[in-house]
Amino acid sequence: MESLQGILTQLTGYWEYQVLGLALGRALFGVVLLLGGIFLRRQLADLLVSIVGRLTRHRDEALIGHAIEAARRPLQLLVLAITLKVAVSVSGLVGYGEEYVARIVRTLVIGFLFWMALRLAETVVSRFLARYAQHTFETTLREFVTSAVRIVLFFLGLSAVLEIWGFNVVAVLGGLGLMGAGLAFGAKEFFADLLSGLVLLTERTADRGDWVRTSEIDGIVERIGIRSTRVRRFDKTLTNVPNRFLADRPLINFSRMTQRRIYWTIGVEYRTEESQLKAIVREISEYIHQHEGFETDSSKVLTFVFLDSFGDSSVNIMLYCFTRTTVWGEWLALKEELAYEVKRIVESHGATFAFPSTSLYVESLPFGTPEPFPRETAPQP
Repeated sequence: MESLQGILTQLTGYWEYQVLGLALGRALFGVVLLLGGIFLRRQLADLLVSIVGRLTRHRDEALIGHAIEAARRPLQLLVLAITLKVAVSVSGLVGYGEEYVARIVRTLVIGFLFWMALRLAETVVSRFLARYAQHTFETTLREFVTSAVRIVLFFLGLSAVLEIWGFNVVAVLGGLGLMGAGLAFGAKEFFADLLSGLVLLTERTADRGDWVRTSEIDGIVERIGIRSTRVRRFDKTLTNVPNRFLADRPLINFSRMTQRRIYWTIGVEYRTEESQLKAIVREISEYIHQHEGFETDSSKVLTFVFLDSFGDSSVNIMLYCFTRTTVWGEWLALKEELAYEVKRIVESHGATFAFPSTSLYVESLPFGTPEPFPRETAPQP
């Protein structure tokens, strides 16, 4: 018993042994505690998330679940802050750089708060926009607003951290007046793209999945960002177009078509008789008006099938109509079906399609008939 007490007394002596004014045992325990927090921060964060999740599992609020999941990775910073604070208190280092330790702890806490806010931004924006925007527009607007909110939160968090470390952010920004003016002048294109992106979203010029065409680009919109719009061309190459090029120049949005047009000129031979032409025009028109795939409501579209003009080698019939579908594949199928029907109608009336031809009429040659070119004969032996 006495030996055990002696060992405890000896251990206590080591624990309280002073090195440079610090208790050796306390200092070592604080270091071990700090290292444990650094290496086990992920596991401790997962444990906290699990505990909070169990405490709130009886609630049906989806936002709470998203908030808990969003806090999983940022909680690692909070674990480090708590571990550092406890380790310093246990080790007795309170009087040694206490101010700097407090600043580090506050920095970690600020980082935790703003990191979690960044991860929650997309969820909050999505829930808000779901009430006021259509589905396709919601996706585009969510990405744009989320990016803007993240940038704002990042600079707010950075400003808070700078204030913790003694930087007067307002004074720093005021002292950068000339530099700020220079940066603003150099970044004018960035702000032009930013404002153009807002114009694209507010005016709904284009959404994700739309087929757009400008003088520079032709393809499908994949994403409208803060600075540029991502367009996938039909050869599958990806192009990033500055937003100002889409907002300030003519842009054709083919996805906003209500119907899709077919506009042909059908040429038949000049020897086709009048009765044949009238029958061909009438049957083509009847076919279009009776087919459910073509839109013939005069309040929505115009439909024309008329004898239109006399060409160099054909009598031309104009066919102008619209399909109800705007999907490219379905439109191609209807156009092919119409082409077969036009060919059948023309041939059923004994007419044929014309093709470009040129006839040359020569009345007389200006210098008479040319003499035959003399042939040389072999010399006689």
